[in-house]
Amino acid sequence: MKNVTPLLLIGLSLAFVSLCSGNATAGDVRIGISAQETYVGYPVTLQIEFSNVAKHEAPELPEVDGLKIESTGAPSQSTQVFTINGRRSINESFTYSYAITPERAGEFVIPPLTVSYDGRKQLTESVRFSATKSEVGDLAFVEITGDRPSVYVGEPIQLTLKIWIKPYQNEDFRVTLSEGDMWSLISRQTDWGPFTDRMNELADNNQRPGGERVQRESDDGTTSTYYLYEIDAEIYPQHAGSIDGSNCRIVIRYPTELKRSRSPLDDFFGSGSPMSGSSIFDDAFSSFGPRLSISSVRPVIVDANVSPIEIKPIPNQGRPANYRGAVGDYKIYTQATPTTVNAGDPITLNIAIRGDGPMDRVQPPLLNEQQTLTKKFKVADESLAGFVDGNQKLFTTTIRPLSESVSEIPAIKFSFFDPRKEKFVTVQSKPIPVEVSAAETLSFDKIVANPDLPRNDAERSDDDPVASVPSIYPADDFLDSQSTHTTWNPLVLTAIALPPLAFAFSLLFARRGVVASGVRSLMPLKHFENACAAATSPRELSLVMREFLASYWKLDQASEMVVVGQLRRNGNRELAVRLESWFDRCRQAEHGVLFSELATEDPRSLPSLKREASQIAEACVDRKANRAAKTMQAQAGRSSTVLRSLIGIAVVSCGLTQSASAEDAPSSGAVSMTRQQQHAVLSEADGLYHRAAEAITSDPEQANANFAAAAAKYQIVVDSGVQNAKLSYNLGNSYRMSGSKGMAVASYRQAILLDPDNPVFAAALRQTLHEIDSANDTSETSLDARSITRQSVTILFSHVPRSWVLWSGIAVWAVAWLMLVQRGFPQLWFGDHRIGRAWPVGLILCSLVLAGSVAAHDWTLRNPQAATVVVAKANMHLSDDATSPEVGRPLAEASEVIVSKRRGDWVKVTSMDQRSGWLRSDEVR
Repeated sequence: MKNVTPLLLIGLSLAFVSLCSGNATAGDVRIGISAQETYVGYPVTLQIEFSNVAKHEAPELPEVDGLKIESTGAPSQSTQVFTINGRRSINESFTYSYAITPERAGEFVIPPLTVSYDGRKQLTESVRFSATKSEVGDLAFVEITGDRPSVYVGEPIQLTLKIWIKPYQNEDFRVTLSEGDMWSLISRQTDWGPFTDRMNELADNNQRPGGERVQRESDDGTTSTYYLYEIDAEIYPQHAGSIDGSNCRIVIRYPTELKRSRSPLDDFFGSGSPMSGSSIFDDAFSSFGPRLSISSVRPVIVDANVSPIEIKPIPNQGRPANYRGAVGDYKIYTQATPTTVNAGDPITLNIAIRGDGPMDRVQPPLLNEQQTLTKKFKVADESLAGFVDGNQKLFTTTIRPLSESVSEIPAIKFSFFDPRKEKFVTVQSKPIPVEVSAAETLSFDKIVANPDLPRNDAERSDDDPVASVPSIYPADDFLDSQSTHTTWNPLVLTAIALPPLAFAFSLLFARRGVVASGVRSLMPLKHFENACAAATSPRELSLVMREFLASYWKLDQASEMVVVGQLRRNGNRELAVRLESWFDRCRQAEHGVLFSELATEDPRSLPSLKREASQIAEACVDRKANRAAKTMQAQAGRSSTVLRSLIGIAVVSCGLTQSASAEDAPSSGAVSMTRQQQHAVLSEADGLYHRAAEAITSDPEQANANFAAAAAKYQIVVDSGVQNAKLSYNLGNSYRMSGSKGMAVASYRQAILLDPDNPVFAAALRQTLHEIDSANDTSETSLDARSITRQSVTILFSHVPRSWVLWSGIAVWAVAWLMLVQRGFPQLWFGDHRIGRAWPVGLILCSLVLAGSVAAHDWTLRNPQAATVVVAKANMHLSDDATSPEVGRPLAEASEVIVSKRRGDWVKVTSMDQRSGWLRSDEVR
């Protein structure tokens, strides 16, 4: 394949010429292709570069028969600044890249393109290239088979991709590549078609298909040995017809030549590790062993041969009106809470659909079209969003009974197509009995306490009315302030940094022999100079030179021809000619007149021959020493890079700790109180809370007033500067029972920030948010990354303490790095046994998952700009003025917002649906 000069070099050349002439490069457009010859299915890159243009339009490439043209992404932009003879010039360029894949053999022409820039149009040159069909022969075969001859659209089918690759054998080195080596030669240009998801899953798990050595008979009856790789994938056909295998094309970089090679880090990491060589997909030379590497390859491109599989369409005859595309065998179940309500009150209806089909493709039943339900209940019109849990998909919605005459929630119908019976089936859930009264309000005695919250069992019993109210912590437990919980403290960061640092030092220790060998390589030169000085004749001097070079290069013979030939084989032609001339002068001096020691002008004199012998020997030693020094420098560079990176982790960790400490500094309170005053106020708040709990059934209005008074007193202590998780929890309970749900949510979030390991706080927050959603007949709308992550990790840490998860991850991290250390010194641990790479890599990934869950939890809590809406409805305005227009719908109570600016009594916020506006500062907390 012939390479064309890259566009970058062309641009630099033109820029240099224009600089030398003193003029800036004018606007220009260039087009080029990466290769003029390629193979069918093997893409080439077409680039269009706009240089020094102020404005341009993206080029549009025409469709060319036999070519698949795809953009490789956004255009790349580069800026180059040149200064020559005091003149400064700037060259800016935009480069568009396209991957062009020939789908058949032949000559192809991309016609001239019309490009527009700076108000004018220009016609580019045409681009020509050719594509030939890769000669596959019997090197590889690809086949796709299915477990059934026919399926319906949407019905799962198990496909198997079979790849036969003939092992590469090299007679010169008498080696045969293993199945792992041959698999690694599959190029990244491969298109896996319907098996793409399966291959991505294997790559994410650091796995690959295993190869089996098999015999395959060719068309002419001969039998050859192949490696067979099988990949299974389950797909759900979406169109009638047949399985399309045209998009499954395997590209193999099949070897044609080997050479000897050795990576200096192979002894420590093992051949093929990420640190011992380059990627086999991208580099021209691919290492597969400690002494051999692939020096030449050619592409082998094989299209998959697909077995006949018929994809039948879903029939129209007998299709129910409520059918929504489900294929398989399903059941539907429903659950409602609560079942005792007032007319018009919300009921949460949970719908579960279980079956053997593709659950992620199952659509929910349209409740607003089921007349038996809409006659008695108010139902939302929108389609339900669900989530998959194993072999079922769950949906949640809210319905409201229209009158007290409702006695049950009717059965919900769900229709699907059963491919085994080849007919449509309709199933339905069981009706759910409910009790609906005519009451219009919900009394306080319906409030149910969360069983996870702290309770004072000595003062409460099951029939005590106070038991319906969440308990509070006694005042003596939280008079001392707490700082914000710091997960990544110095102890944790030190435990994380020590294992990789130990590995880095062991790596340096293992490479200590390289330094010693570099020093020892200079020692023979001193012995040679001593032997040279002791020589009394040219013949003896020539013998000293031959023996020195033969010993230094470890040659079998010490003749002139052998040592001179060694220099020529090493590419040192000039030094070889000089050494050969020196040997010739030694012979002339030996057979000529007897030279005096004082005859230093003649090049054949003994002193001159000795001086030149020292120079030649030093040049030979310097060349080998330079190679050793470069190797030593490269290894030292790698090791020092690893060491600097690991030390950098420790430095950044210290910075994170300092940042966390600075962030933890509590702000000064607006109220000044002594400790005795704080204790007195807290005692009054506790008394008000308990009196409110006792009066919740007998006098609800007085109870509500007492809860509000208790919240006000707890708030005074908080404003005085006391930051305590239990105090914030008591404050949240008081606000919640008094009806200020937004203030309760803000207080619970503050408690979780101070003590994220307490599951009681998370349970109280979830319960309050559920009450708000039920009252507003809304579902959670904050579906940003922070909200989703908070929900996931909160569920995890409500069952397992965070500290357990973190230290388990650190322990796994330490074991993984110790395994890497053992790979460098196997004899110190388990004799000659060396641990494989899969174990330490897997353990490192496991530790990252464990520690990452803790880091994700911190990320959801520590946004200093996060705030909570604490009023029933908060109207956002375009500016910090109550008379300015409102922005969209009002924000609901307990909504989370991000504060970006403060101005007087107003704050500028951004909601989770990315709306920005101004709120009064007392509307958020």
